[in-house]
Amino acid sequence: MASIHSIAVFVSLYIALAWAQFNINAKVNNVVYWGQGPEQMQLLYYCQKPEIDAIALSFVYLFPAQANGYPGTNFGNQCSGAVYAGPGYDGVVDPTKDQLQSSCPQLAADIAACQRTYGKKIFLAIGGDSGEYELDGTADGVRFANMLWGLFGPRNKVWVKAGLPRPFDVAGDTAGSAVDGFTLDIEHPADAFATQLRKLFPASPQTGLTLTAAPQCAVPDASMGQLIATVAFDALFIQFYNTPACSARGWVTANPDYTPGTRPASAGGFTFDTWATAVAGGASSAAKLYIGLPGSADAVDDTSYYLNQTESKSLVDAYFCNRQFGGVAVYDASYADENLYNGQTFTQWIKTTLTDALADPTVRTCRGAAVGEKA
Repeated sequence: MASIHSIAVFVSLYIALAWAQFNINAKVNNVVYWGQGPEQMQLLYYCQKPEIDAIALSFVYLFPAQANGYPGTNFGNQCSGAVYAGPGYDGVVDPTKDQLQSSCPQLAADIAACQRTYGKKIFLAIGGDSGEYELDGTADGVRFANMLWGLFGPRNKVWVKAGLPRPFDVAGDTAGSAVDGFTLDIEHPADAFATQLRKLFPASPQTGLTLTAAPQCAVPDASMGQLIATVAFDALFIQFYNTPACSARGWVTANPDYTPGTRPASAGGFTFDTWATAVAGGASSAAKLYIGLPGSADAVDDTSYYLNQTESKSLVDAYFCNRQFGGVAVYDASYADENLYNGQTFTQWIKTTLTDALADPTVRTCRGAAVGEKA
């Protein structure tokens, strides 16, 4: 029979989970990507799940040069085929390249409900692995940052009065809908773009804006290494999959019988500590580091990159005590929601793993272990 103390602990953890909200300084954040999963449910469905703290809408997959002067967006099955008429780029107007979706009414309404009713942070993911986007120099990067801010950032009267697009605004809502930040998943250099985006944050009336990046696990990241060193990011959602030499799978293979609170036998090429060291001397020294994982074996081309629930728990337990650890970033919501283990979805399991780690002094303080910087 459970003791009164154990029941009290369970109840307190349940309440904390039920009312949890994203906190950039916390270590139990569970971030999921949404927008590209097969047969995905509407955004609100995932926002209603207490185990999810923040959602990255994916993706803005084309930049103005490739999409007739506006960015191109793709949110899967949540928008119709209607698009805004682009202004053209570099003096050339080509309507066949228009890709900024103009009819996503359910998504726009859901964003507002997610933020105001359920307290979720909604980020907008920029880039992705399509590789079809590119910026043409410093001026192009600055213009694109300003454009994204006008399109998806805090509602600006000058922008609106000029009749420029606001894809996520809901008709009749004068406050407008703005994302809570941007996640850069860029395969091409974009230093000027990121620098300008960061500069826009302090003047915003919207509090808690967050700038994050999703680099590959190799250090330095070929496309964003310099950018991360020179621009202050709040968090890095590091993709510990798709790259064999530094993947999470390497750590699991090297530590098949890991015991929480002990030193791992080997990092197995896993680069969490390497990332912590790499950012220490740069603009992103305060960035929280997230372990990016696929939500199921179907979420990745190579199924070996997927860590099952037991494997992911061991990995989180080993690195939770690192003072820069911020949580887990899962790709993507629909894959994770269909991945069940002992009656829990993958995102539920991850959140339980994180809250259990916080409640366990051995895991929380690295007692008996030596993994990177301690909490």
